[in-house]
Amino acid sequence: MNSNQKKLKVLHKQLSAHYKNPREDIDEWVELHADLQSHIDDQPSGKSIHHPLLVAFPFNDHWFSTIDYNLRYEIKKLQKEEAIRTKDIREYIFLHERPYRVHALLDAYLHWWNPEERDWWNTVANVWIDSENIFQNITIWKSILSEQFSCPHLMMTEEDKKIFNELPAWIDIYRGGYDDKGFSWTLDKEKAEWFSNRFKFLHPEMKVFEKKISKFDVLAYLSGRGEAEIIYIPEEEA
Repeated sequence: MNSNQKKLKVLHKQLSAHYKNPREDIDEWVELHADLQSHIDDQPSGKSIHHPLLVAFPFNDHWFSTIDYNLRYEIKKLQKEEAIRTKDIREYIFLHERPYRVHALLDAYLHWWNPEERDWWNTVANVWIDSENIFQNITIWKSILSEQFSCPHLMMTEEDKKIFNELPAWIDIYRGGYDDKGFSWTLDKEKAEWFSNRFKFLHPEMKVFEKKISKFDVLAYLSGRGEAEIIYIPEEEA
């Protein structure tokens, strides 16, 4: 057991004890970890912590919550170091909070991860499928899909390839959202309608966009989210 693993064992015990037997002799004020202090986001909806390793909303500065944030952050920080040491790319990426996982993917590739092409695209597919808001990081995704290695078709599973190969030469694709500039589309119009209606009470301008495209302009077909998803970069964005 190395030093990080020993520290992790201690921190996990401290976190467990914190939940089971909260200290009563503690002052009301506990300082938030220095790494987290610059990641407090103050929005009209309330304060939150938005750090690559810890997202907490709403942010609560009560001592109990602050100790919880600090311990969970320290644990993740050490786990991240261990993932780099063991070159565990999946552990490294998914230790990060969801909005930051594509950043973690690129960071690993640029600094310590040297994957084979198949491993690269399998990992890209896993991060893409896990993402809730592709548009949030669209510049990074464009770089990955356009420039890294050579064949985003490798994102597809064998079953996805089979479905893709059976598609006609020209296909109708749909997207529910603010505009038609995103990269995530679907073959299922009803699914696009669901996305367009999901937040319509907040954004009444959302609607369904439709395109007819060549199958050979499709970067990948993915079924991992159950959305008959088509990854396609519109010509004006390419």
